[in-house]
Amino acid sequence: MRANDAAQEAAQPRIDVKSEIARTLIDAMERGDTPWQKPWKVQSLRPVNPTSGNGYRGINRILLALSGRDDPRWMTYQQAQANHWQVRRGEKGTQIVKLVELSPREAAQNGADAGGQAAEQGGEEQRRAFALRRYAVFNAQQIEGIPEWEAPSALEFDSVERAEAVMDALQEQTGLLVVHGGAQACYMPALDEVRLPTKKSFHSVYDYYATALHEGAHSTLHAKRLDRKEALAKKWGDEAYAVEELRAEICSAILAAETGVPMSQAHIDNHAAYLKHWVRAVAADPMAIFSAAKDAEAMATYMLGLERQRTALGEHREWVDDYERSMK
Repeated sequence: MRANDAAQEAAQPRIDVKSEIARTLIDAMERGDTPWQKPWKVQSLRPVNPTSGNGYRGINRILLALSGRDDPRWMTYQQAQANHWQVRRGEKGTQIVKLVELSPREAAQNGADAGGQAAEQGGEEQRRAFALRRYAVFNAQQIEGIPEWEAPSALEFDSVERAEAVMDALQEQTGLLVVHGGAQACYMPALDEVRLPTKKSFHSVYDYYATALHEGAHSTLHAKRLDRKEALAKKWGDEAYAVEELRAEICSAILAAETGVPMSQAHIDNHAAYLKHWVRAVAADPMAIFSAAKDAEAMATYMLGLERQRTALGEHREWVDDYERSMK
């Protein structure tokens, strides 16, 4: 019987890691259960490993946010053990992924599924193969002995002020034009212009900033910013358009988490129309969700970097203004 079971299992088509994760995200999107579709869970998009101090990024940021855990701390079983903490018996780990380089033997066994990239070594071009590997991490709520987590106070900073600063930095440091008026929110690449309805047109201040951050994310495709030429779609509704909308939505969710702006249900509902396009794009190409998450991470990092530069310059603004006046 066991031999038959093994034979049947071997005969079943092998599902690669990319497709499995894509299916997980598609199911979550269809349930309305992704972190950018749950405004009350926006802080779950800030997972961190307390043993290394590093935050989880890209697709792993999203996979961990899907857990719905309130504590943002995650680690491997071994890392918990090394700190004399104990994962509770019966707890199940959450699967995340890591890109690892394969040995020549592993690459031959994996074949084309492994993927690869060429590298120059010693004057000869050698092909290096990489593959996604799954591994499990556990949340602090599943671990005994770990110190209690103190949630940051919502009063520690003015979330609206921080979000405003991100948009101000885009305008001041890159020349982006933001125009208020009309009934639509959009980014126009040809004009390098974000158009938003007036602030009073939105249901809440949070709806306004979530929308502004979304359109600001689109503006990073311009050559003067991140030069993301591949983001330009041929027409509304094609795959490139759908993936770009997914990038911007993930990016705006990350920015909302980092600046403390919770997205409201009205904002989520306004983007529900994109759902079928996202699902179709990810189903057609499982790597789309990986590239979207990676690009969204880079977009958010870029925009937050501009805001930090603006804040740092602000401390010396008076001196700079005096110097510029003296040079006239």
